[in-house]
Amino acid sequence: MNYLRAGLLALSIALFVPCLLAACSGGGNAPAEQTRQDAVGDNIAAVEEIREFTLPSAQQQTSQEGAEGISLLLRAEDYDEAIDKARSALEASPHDPSIRQKLADAYIARAWFYKLKRLTTYTLADLSRAVQAAPDYYRSHYEIGLFHNNQWQFSLGQLDFDRCIELNPDYAPAYAERAYSHYKNLKYDLALSDVNESIKMDPAPPRPYCVRSLVYAAMGKMDLALKDAEKAVLIAPQDAFSYYNRGLIYAAAGKPDLAMADFETTLGLSQDDLLSERARLAILDLQK
Repeated sequence: MNYLRAGLLALSIALFVPCLLAACSGGGNAPAEQTRQDAVGDNIAAVEEIREFTLPSAQQQTSQEGAEGISLLLRAEDYDEAIDKARSALEASPHDPSIRQKLADAYIARAWFYKLKRLTTYTLADLSRAVQAAPDYYRSHYEIGLFHNNQWQFSLGQLDFDRCIELNPDYAPAYAERAYSHYKNLKYDLALSDVNESIKMDPAPPRPYCVRSLVYAAMGKMDLALKDAEKAVLIAPQDAFSYYNRGLIYAAAGKPDLAMADFETTLGLSQDDLLSERARLAILDLQK
């Protein structure tokens, strides 16, 4: 399934990517346009770098046994073959947890390819298979939790992240995503506790700051919300979602010009159709 590469490369380039301070404070269209131009240049460079990457040979992929062989197939984005190889390996070694985890990884990888194609039923089916294949693997529960949150099934998402954290209490992303589940269920104190724990464990990713900014905004603490929203963009200057999130906070804070600039920058960076659609709708709302 080498044809998967185009979709996954597009996703990897756009995922989780500081607007220039001029764009943050000026509120004009020119800084945002310059930011988009810079982002396009960075993305082109990233694509060229990825094209230099050479995958293992087909012979090496098929001859390597066990978990390593499955890993090679996953690197080559040949998910069907990886799943078949993992199933065969599991029949030979049914009690090997590493094989079970690799099978789950293969299902998860194929599931998110299906998500890129908006094949929701197939996505859920493969994520459910991942949980069945490796029920004690924290990542299986984390990934299906993301799916449930993406489908606005936040109570289910919370349960998934509960299980993930039970299996791996040191996995910071699960706390951030459970915080988002709590936020959408209007449990702001629980959300704040979880997202603070996530940042304490790993302060590097932008996602927890985006979540905390939403929680602070819902609690009426707009100064703290703006601080976190700006922090996320500074951490990840090519992350379309961070700009979109800051745009929401700017709009809630009564700063429509800054919000407009961030939504426009989101459109310049995003490779996600749904995120782009949300940014366009936000722009239309501001123009009313």
